[in-house]
Amino acid sequence: MTLQSLESILKLNLPAQQGHFIQELATRQPVFVLTVAYSATVQLPGVSGAGTTAELRELTAAADAEILAHGMARCLPGGVPSNPTGAPGPSIITRAAFDLLPELIYLCVDAGLKINADVPGLIRLDGAGPSAEVTTGQALGADATRASRLFEASLKLGTTLGQRYGKSHYLILAESVPGGTTTALGLLLALGLDAESRVSSSMPDNAHNLKLEAVETGLKAIGRRKGDFANDPLAGAAALGDSMQPVVAGLALAASAYCPVLLAGGTQMAAVLALAAALHQQPPAGLEKFLSKDNHFSNIGLATTRWVSADPTADLVGLGQEIEQRFGPLASPYFSANLNFGLSRYVPMQLYEEGYVKEGVGAGGAAIAAMLGRQLSATELLPPIERVYERIVLGFIK
Repeated sequence: MTLQSLESILKLNLPAQQGHFIQELATRQPVFVLTVAYSATVQLPGVSGAGTTAELRELTAAADAEILAHGMARCLPGGVPSNPTGAPGPSIITRAAFDLLPELIYLCVDAGLKINADVPGLIRLDGAGPSAEVTTGQALGADATRASRLFEASLKLGTTLGQRYGKSHYLILAESVPGGTTTALGLLLALGLDAESRVSSSMPDNAHNLKLEAVETGLKAIGRRKGDFANDPLAGAAALGDSMQPVVAGLALAASAYCPVLLAGGTQMAAVLALAAALHQQPPAGLEKFLSKDNHFSNIGLATTRWVSADPTADLVGLGQEIEQRFGPLASPYFSANLNFGLSRYVPMQLYEEGYVKEGVGAGGAAIAAMLGRQLSATELLPPIERVYERIVLGFIK
């Protein structure tokens, strides 16, 4: 591991094992697990920039999964999901990491796509299905039944993956859920965390008021208030979250007993970590046998991009500190990949520096894996990302 690659991985909080965690990852091979789902929350006006039109937003998660599998989205005109400004989606970053790491193992978990994804070996979990708008207060149904099925299925899958890969690999758990920062806010508020105006966004202005209004509408619809689900976390996810959240929480809790786990994402993954911590404190009845009694949270890290960790409209580190205080001690280390598209040859990519897109499809975690696996700096990672942009976006246009 070179000094340049280490300097390109920013340490966001101060657990004592931060350095050890990265050193451990550098000795192992990554397994990339992408959980994809659709939430109707993405169609609420103004809350998301994930997709150029309302129709295409329904395809975004499936397209991201296909890009990682085939190098091109087979379901989406244009080859790669884009922001309405033209900024390419974060799958170009993750796909570049895949190109640099040909030995990388890729698994895709369908927690609730709206359309089928052309991905070999796609894993569809019990309880999978699209989520309703958070404004209904019943995103996954009228009670926690479906969320519990998803959580149980993911605990079993996480145990299998941990046992299979635990000796020599680490898991990168990523997501693609357009509209997911709004559902992250919903889950965090359901658990009683002060997350108002702290989640990130794929847009520079970050529609905090619209997101909070959507969540509060959902709470009002079911006669609940902030924090009412602190003692029933899966019910909180069912009411105000999305189907990805109980899945990735279950995968992380189970697999971390066997190997390091990297939650690859920003404030969406902070919400997942909070859910996992709440569920570890209060295991759902009947699922205790799938959960280790030991605290393995120091074996669960969070990795994002600099665009999220330095987002002036959000507060990932502050959220992490509150999660630690509420549910800790966890000692989960947070990192970000110090990527910079300011020197890119392509103006649409430069829009990342203006606050567009920022993260998704495990971009930060994938970038860190590529840096560690190929001993690259963040600057050296830019040309491979540009080559993916050229191949997928510009190649399609030609």
